[in-house]
Amino acid sequence: MESSLVPKSEGTYDAETGLLVPQAAIWMVFITIFMDTLAATISTPALPYYARSFHISNAAIGYLYASWSFTSAFCAPVLGKLSDKFGRRKVLLASLVGAGIANLGQACAGNYYELLGWRAFSGVWAAVGNSAQVYLSDVCSPAVLPDYMSKLSAVPSLAMTFGPGLGGGLSKFGLSVPVLVDGLLSLAAAGLCFVYLPESPSWAADQGKRESTDTKASEASQGSSPDDIPRGVKVLALSSIFQGISFGTVVSMTAITLDAKLGFDSLHVGFTFVLAALATLATSIWGTNRVQRGLGLKNCAVVGSILGGAFSLLMAIIPGVWPTVLCLCFSRVGVALRGGSSGTILTRFTNPSNRGSIFAMQQFALNIGRLIGPVASGHLAVQDPIVLPWIFSAVCSLISALILLAVPMPDDSLPEKKSSRMIRGFTDLKGDSLELEYGSAEDCRALGVYVGDLLTKRRYRWVSRRQAIYSMLDKLLPELSSGAYDHVQDLERLMKHVEQIQKDFQGVQSRDC
Repeated sequence: MESSLVPKSEGTYDAETGLLVPQAAIWMVFITIFMDTLAATISTPALPYYARSFHISNAAIGYLYASWSFTSAFCAPVLGKLSDKFGRRKVLLASLVGAGIANLGQACAGNYYELLGWRAFSGVWAAVGNSAQVYLSDVCSPAVLPDYMSKLSAVPSLAMTFGPGLGGGLSKFGLSVPVLVDGLLSLAAAGLCFVYLPESPSWAADQGKRESTDTKASEASQGSSPDDIPRGVKVLALSSIFQGISFGTVVSMTAITLDAKLGFDSLHVGFTFVLAALATLATSIWGTNRVQRGLGLKNCAVVGSILGGAFSLLMAIIPGVWPTVLCLCFSRVGVALRGGSSGTILTRFTNPSNRGSIFAMQQFALNIGRLIGPVASGHLAVQDPIVLPWIFSAVCSLISALILLAVPMPDDSLPEKKSSRMIRGFTDLKGDSLELEYGSAEDCRALGVYVGDLLTKRRYRWVSRRQAIYSMLDKLLPELSSGAYDHVQDLERLMKHVEQIQKDFQGVQSRDC
């Protein structure tokens, strides 16, 4: 493994990045998710048309999507527990390889039932996105986690700007070609992940602690773990079921509705997906963090669910090509707000020992919804492929938002403003950009006297070793962001790092004594 990708520490976040691993490892997670999503979105526009080549009904297409959700729902908890036991990296690798093989099988299917079987097998390995979220939750400090989760939610959108259009174009060479490319890309992502992604230091450290405890304590802890699941996680799971129903309806019915309403073929559906992905990408990069700061993490997710459902319904009702496409794009803005907040919300209920299991529990709930959504909407589409599935989707999205609104957050009593208040003396938080401060000669003199006195009292030889002291101060005081919000986050990370340094240094001193 590349030395630059080896974790620097198992217990201390990097002062500059707020991470337990080098930033290159995070980029590797993003690249893996990009390739996996690119693979999936290449086949998405063509899959209904590929399935129809076996002379099946809309309801059968719904079963095709539901088969994936069925197996993924029941395998997700198993994969989550395995990631807690064997590591995040191993489960991520297994998921990529399994998905690649399953997609190659779909591309080579000789009839609908073979396609259905391979589609179900691909759902067994549907843990790539979940594993990536767990990995980020392990290696990111609380201060930077919302930002990285938001960026992670933007990666699939970036892939969607290329995947559906590419898939639509590839379908002209054969409806099975996009599915074949899907499998090859998943296997390529597995190869990159195997070479460049290190294991989560948080998981490794927690595993070491588990192994150091005696067997009885370990068994008692494992036996009580189901009771330790917070009530909020169970309520979140209920919200995820309805979110999954809405999502499953959208994924399985978009192509069918666009075909019935506007006469779109797979190529036009592919490019429509590209426009929707661009809306999701723009929201994830420039909108989600701002809405989270303005409304709060949970409220951002609630608003996202409401927007997603409302505009999905408008897409079905409103006439015309461009109004329909624009409503679809606006619905994806809501999806981005919900998706960019969900992982961070869930992280607040977890720790490294149960994170994989709890994330898998949510994935199980989401996939149960994805199982129900395509089946129910497929039968509704038999009666009316344009409006009825989207009324169903909108109602489920609204129910999901209302349930999420009722979830008590673990730190509701400690709002995010606490961080700003704690270090209010460093910044006024006014405006988007902070100006450089220049002190007067008297200010500089006063600071010099204070620092010199402090260094003397703490036995730093700052007169005879002045250059060494300057170098040390330069390293201890990194450059801060000019943006007001990022400035505060930088200071929060720096202060936490300083506290950790003091704690570590005192521990070394006490051992030496």
